[in-house]
Formats: sequence, structure tokens, C-alpha cells
Amino acid sequence: MKKLIATLLALVVAASVSVTAFAAPSQDLITKDQAKAIALEHAGYNAEEVKFVKARLDFDDGRYEYDIEFRADGNLEYEYSINAENGRIVESDRDYDAPDRFEAFRFISFLRDLFAKLFR
Repeated sequence: MKKLIATLLALVVAASVSVTAFAAPSQDLITKDQAKAIALEHAGYNAEEVKFVKARLDFDDGRYEYDIEFRADGNLEYEYSINAENGRIVESDRDYDAPDRFEAFRFISFLRDLFAKLFR
């Protein structure tokens, strides 16, 4: 029984060490704040003008990349993949996120009520 417990404990320790070694990059990478600054400069904003949705380090296509997402000017959504080794933009995308149907319905209801009051 002691051998079984010792073996299981050794496996758990070995697995956690290998996961930690995989998760922690060994080379020098840019910081998350540097990646955010690169994306903001490319988009033409400063940090006070946007709301960050996501900023995380990921291992993708054999390299470390930062996935950066933020919203600006209400309904503009920006997404960036930035190479964490050299700071180059791998991919960028900008989308206009239209208001949802509920917001449009509320606006139409507001207009209907306004016209009803004005033309009684």
C-alpha cells in the first residue's frame, strides 16, 4: 500500500512539474502591458479611451502570442494577436458590433411614445 501511495504521489509531482514547465516560457518575452500598448498604438487609441475585454498569453502555432481584445467608441471591437517574442502584430481585426435587438426595440418604443405625446 505504501508503494502504491508513493508511486501515485510521484506521478502527481511529475505531472505538475511538466505542466509548470510547459506553461512557463523559458525565453524573454514582451510583457502584457507592452502587447496592449502595441495594439493601442496600431488602432490609434490610448488606454483611457478603451475598455479591455481580454489580454492573455497563449501558445499558438508553435509560438507565444498575446491575444488582446478591446472595445472603443461604443461599438467598435478590436482583436489582436501579437508575437510575444518580438512584438510584431500577427493578426488584427476590427468589427462594428451593432446594438442588439432589444436596444433597437427600446429606441423604437421611445420614438413611438414621443410621437404620441407630440401629436395628440
